[in-house]
Amino acid sequence: MKFKLTKPERSWVLYDVANSAFVMIVASLLPIYYNTLATRQGYSSTDITAIFGTLLSASAFSVALINPVLGAIADNKGMKKKMFSVFLGLGVISCFLIGISNSIPILAAIVIIGRIGLSGSIVFYDAMLIDVSSEDRYDDVSGRGFGWGYVGSTIPFSVCLALYALSTMPKENPILGIGDSTAIVIGMAITGAWWGLVSIPLLRDYRQIHGVEPAPRQIRNAFRKIGETLRDLPKYKAPFMFLLAFFFYIDGVGTIIGMSVVYAQQVLGDIQAIYLVIALLMTQFVAWPFAIIFSSAARKYSPRYLILISIVGYSLVVGYAYFMKALTDFFILAFFVGLFQGGIQALSRSYFAKIIPKHKSNEFFGAYDIFSKGAAVIGPGAIALMTKITNNPRLGILALLIFFIIGGIFLILVPKNDADLPNKELGGKIEAESGESASQPKGFLIAYKDKRKKR
Repeated sequence: MKFKLTKPERSWVLYDVANSAFVMIVASLLPIYYNTLATRQGYSSTDITAIFGTLLSASAFSVALINPVLGAIADNKGMKKKMFSVFLGLGVISCFLIGISNSIPILAAIVIIGRIGLSGSIVFYDAMLIDVSSEDRYDDVSGRGFGWGYVGSTIPFSVCLALYALSTMPKENPILGIGDSTAIVIGMAITGAWWGLVSIPLLRDYRQIHGVEPAPRQIRNAFRKIGETLRDLPKYKAPFMFLLAFFFYIDGVGTIIGMSVVYAQQVLGDIQAIYLVIALLMTQFVAWPFAIIFSSAARKYSPRYLILISIVGYSLVVGYAYFMKALTDFFILAFFVGLFQGGIQALSRSYFAKIIPKHKSNEFFGAYDIFSKGAAVIGPGAIALMTKITNNPRLGILALLIFFIIGGIFLILVPKNDADLPNKELGGKIEAESGESASQPKGFLIAYKDKRKKR
């Protein structure tokens, strides 16, 4: 039977389409903008790589500090959408602030604000999955989120890329005489508008089902809640071991996404940046079908094995990146990054959603975010430090192999659980235990019936 998304699932998936446009431009055109500003201000190529890696680490560290607190508060009934909206607004506004100053520190502050907005909204967005769908559908819905996010992001990004191309080509006399930096600033504004508008369906249709009753002194209690969650995590052995695995392998994934353009510019020398951006655009088109293919494969195969396959694939990508010598190599790398990127992200999110207590979804996704952003601090920071010490970016990228190897080992050690079952088997088990059809997202249907009664 063909898999069909319900209305709330479609609205949820659309937010991946909305925010992925920001992810795409931040990973491609924004580093070029930064590289141009830094070069004009006299920074060396080694310093540019080191500073950019430090910037990514700083933004990830900022998010890691504040998101868990807000995530714990959002476990209260009716809070997910409110907190999601705050971070969404923060991210969208940051897109319109790029270009207000040529100062590298001010640019860094704006990028940090934007990444906080993105990451904060995604914490609550990920936790919304349990409200809009059911366990046996998580992999498919999550995969479609990433898949459609990849291809949907190419719509505004293609406009931004065309604007950049017209302002830089031909090199001696560009068709559009606004300058490459101005083109990127305009592109960021276009991205912000897209992000906000495409998020409207989720804001309109989402309704929180799982949550706890509000309590007094929520800020203080939020810190206590975080401490309790981290303290109690080892009691939930499967989520705990999975988070350890996730911490390491997602470090490698995030670092490759965030540092690829800057790394390529340094090791390939004098090459037109637009070709690197086109390669990343190709990555989105490759990631689109493969995110869905991996998620659909989870109907017949264990999601854990599919994540392991992606980890092995990324390890091979890192090894190839060390020896990269030509633009052709970058295109080959971009293809294989796209092949594994969607699968590993989508299946990680849905696998974790299956093994956590549903009434503590935000609390546990807050921990998920701590491990994700903690990893995001280490990866770019390690590359920045290694590049500075050795004066060789290749050694920095090769160090990422360690993260994938350790992550794979921890993933193998996760205790066997129902999340390891292919979705066909899991759906049959849920149906047998509940006595109802497992093919529908029960939580939303119950909420919808309640809403109809109130009318």
